[in-house]
Amino acid sequence: MGLADRLRGTRDSRDPTAVVGRRMIAWLLDNLFTAILVLLIHRGDAAYTADDGGLAINPDVIWTVTILMVLNQVALTMTTGFSLGKAVTGLRVVRRTDGGLPGFRGAAGRTLPWVVPIPFIPIVETGLMVASKGHRRIGDRIGGTLVVDRGWIGEPVHVPGLDPGPGDTPDDRPDDLPPGPIVDA
Repeated sequence: MGLADRLRGTRDSRDPTAVVGRRMIAWLLDNLFTAILVLLIHRGDAAYTADDGGLAINPDVIWTVTILMVLNQVALTMTTGFSLGKAVTGLRVVRRTDGGLPGFRGAAGRTLPWVVPIPFIPIVETGLMVASKGHRRIGDRIGGTLVVDRGWIGEPVHVPGLDPGPGDTPDDRPDDLPPGPIVDA
């Protein structure tokens, strides 16, 4: 397996969630699609001059962005496993437990952090996505989801270091116990 396969996170890679670069591109594409649709729908009516001379956002634009976000990030993701950006980049959102479609809970949970009006949420989410095991941001943890290459949908996904799998032996025993099997009396 070459470096390109590992960066793309294809079926041959050890970590099926190692698709961070494509996730970032998908996020940018989702926002670009939303911006284009808002511009087409509102045709220059997105902002106006307020009574105090400042610039104000048209409240209809906020509703349009909200509706588009729910349709793309929740409705489309829960029924197909991808948003528009993830479809273009070949990614799928799957349930962590069995690799199936995320459903409403998974899709809505993934979207929840993006609706919290805290300016540094994108920085925190990106940091977690890059640095955590399974590349799981807060939304993935709330929704119980993983983002993988589209070839993994419908199959259980084993993430090294996140889930115990074949050959992984988690050492949960206290330090004062000798090695060997633990037998309950």
